[in-house]
Amino acid sequence: MADTIDTDYIRQAVEYSDLAALRVAIFQACGDTEIAALGPVAQLSPEDRSRLIERCIELLSTDLSSWSLRTPSDAEIYSMLDMVLGKPTELGDFELRKMVLSFEDFPGFAEWPTPEIKAPEGFHVAIIGGGFNGIATGVQLEQLGIDFTVYERREELGGTWAINRYPDIRVDTLSSSYEFSFEKDYQWDEYFARGPEVRAYLTHIANKFGVMDHVKHGHDLIEARFNDDTKLWRVTFRLTDGSTESRDVNAIVSAAGLFANPSFPNFPGIENFGGLVIHPTQWPEGIDLSDKRVAVIGNGSTGVQLLGRVTEMSKHVTMFQRTPQWISPRDKYGKHVEPESRWLINTMPGYWNWCRITSIMHLFDFDKDFLIRDAEYEKTGGQITAKSDFVRNMLLEYIKTETGGRQDLIDKLIPDYAPMVRRPIVDNGWYRALTRDNVELVTEDIVRFTDTGMETADGVHHDLDVVVSATGYDIVKYLWPAEYFGRNGVNLHEKWEEESPMAYVGMMVPGFPNLFTLYGPNSQPVSGGVALPAWYQMWAGFVARCLIGIVEQGKQTVEVTDEAFRDYNEKLVEESQKLIMVTEEASAKKNYYVQNGRMQVNAPWETCDYYRMTSYPDPEAIVYQ
Repeated sequence: MADTIDTDYIRQAVEYSDLAALRVAIFQACGDTEIAALGPVAQLSPEDRSRLIERCIELLSTDLSSWSLRTPSDAEIYSMLDMVLGKPTELGDFELRKMVLSFEDFPGFAEWPTPEIKAPEGFHVAIIGGGFNGIATGVQLEQLGIDFTVYERREELGGTWAINRYPDIRVDTLSSSYEFSFEKDYQWDEYFARGPEVRAYLTHIANKFGVMDHVKHGHDLIEARFNDDTKLWRVTFRLTDGSTESRDVNAIVSAAGLFANPSFPNFPGIENFGGLVIHPTQWPEGIDLSDKRVAVIGNGSTGVQLLGRVTEMSKHVTMFQRTPQWISPRDKYGKHVEPESRWLINTMPGYWNWCRITSIMHLFDFDKDFLIRDAEYEKTGGQITAKSDFVRNMLLEYIKTETGGRQDLIDKLIPDYAPMVRRPIVDNGWYRALTRDNVELVTEDIVRFTDTGMETADGVHHDLDVVVSATGYDIVKYLWPAEYFGRNGVNLHEKWEEESPMAYVGMMVPGFPNLFTLYGPNSQPVSGGVALPAWYQMWAGFVARCLIGIVEQGKQTVEVTDEAFRDYNEKLVEESQKLIMVTEEASAKKNYYVQNGRMQVNAPWETCDYYRMTSYPDPEAIVYQ
């Protein structure tokens, strides 16, 4: 195909490319010794980088039409991982990185051990929620031929992406990393996809892989109750007309997710405010802000994304910053995928696969680089680690540049904690929006609402017409508001209230057989490394392997033992105490990753260790009955 494309076009494609991924894909295709001899792309001198670019252009121009995609051997993958990452891949890390490469059709998914074993007639799984997790689990069960229904409370799929329609909503990781690896040729329009495109992607996946036929919209789970005699779950739903519907199922996969329950503001006097209060999950379609005085409360991911657009739409905006954030730029954020880049993805064998390694496998080990103190480095006068200080200084310069050096803003915007101990925020023009003539930054605490606005702790009254409360989600309300009753009628919410929400590998709780919570407590390894959709596939594979175990062993239930559950969570707490996000007061303050002094969202494990925990059920930790 390259003979129909001129050299200038190919040159532009290479210039736009992920050069590290392109280099190794070309090497895989033809074994060229010249590009193999060059060192890691990130470490190349300008001269060697130019040599590599010219060699890639030459090979693409002359040989591309003769190349085809093939699955490399493990030995080849080891060698090429060294080439693309610039360091050896340890044996324990290889399986995960091979899965991320996705040369297989359905990476991370489970398969029946033999063709003769199948789910018995009538075996049925209820999936609660039609977002990323629910769809991933549906694709997995469809591949196995296990009957299932996806119950979605709304009239469309998408989960949090269906609920949130605020201005300029988009992913804050590359679209190429925010996708399932079993769909290998989706044509993303932007490098960081906007909300409508993400919703379209999920609908595409559900249709292409057979999930849509199993979806029931307008079904809001009220209660799930385990029957100790039949070993079945009775699930009861409220339908859109107010009626209820119940059925018995063998297993439940709760894919309600982490961001299902908005956290609404609860300031004194809010009920007396004469204007409009909007949570981003309830953004009014077609709202006109052109003559409105608008407040935005919160500068997390949502508040940062929407501020710039809201300032353009509004007469005046008061930005209420509760906690300063480290907000960083992203290369190609807001840009469309160039035609030349799309051509390269579509035509260069293996390029898509190797881009998954470079975009999904982070270059940082977040725990070692940012979250665990380097005592020797701190003795030299540094803070935390050398990389932490490097990133801090880089972000400080970014703040100064984006605010035009305005010291009145800079003094209010610098956090008192180290980078990466809270969720990193991607800049969507937030700093620049603060410099607009119609924007005011307020850092004083909000004391109360009045009928015409809000009063802050310094006694100033802010006249307002609209308040946008970008105050996030109540993330500890896992599975809420549905009630779950396990063995002997134990209420799961009451069980969690006694301590805090906990689960075994984020998915299983003793006393609640055949119940799996996806994106449950402590589901994200803090070490980073893999984008969430890859975890969704792994979690779906874990659920499927547990269900396969039930069928294979001729049992009715699978359940984590109380001992394994307690041991796992004790080790989790112990290991998390090494991390500054838990031990540092400033970093734990108003940090949804940490609740009541306990790490709640993250797990402290190394990425590859957590991959092993969540890929293959530990036979010593779970029991079939």
